[in-house]
Amino acid sequence: MSRKHYATRWDEKNCQVQCKYCNIFRHGEQFVFGENLDRVYGEGTSHQLLQESRTVVKLSNPDLVEKIEYYKAMNKTFIE
Repeated sequence: MSRKHYATRWDEKNCQVQCKYCNIFRHGEQFVFGENLDRVYGEGTSHQLLQESRTVVKLSNPDLVEKIEYYKAMNKTFIE
């Protein structure tokens, strides 16, 4: 799902790498991306993400700060 959908923006299943060609010039090939999600995480994962993306989610500033700290720490473990 596009990052414009706040409900699934930080879902780690929705955050996968793509080459520049697929991501930019082929607009993320969302159908193929969804098929790969189902193959990796189990049948129905892409449908579940689609359903979640349609929900309204409002995060507070403390929630966002918590996410920032979590991903900073996670990123640090990959760099070291």
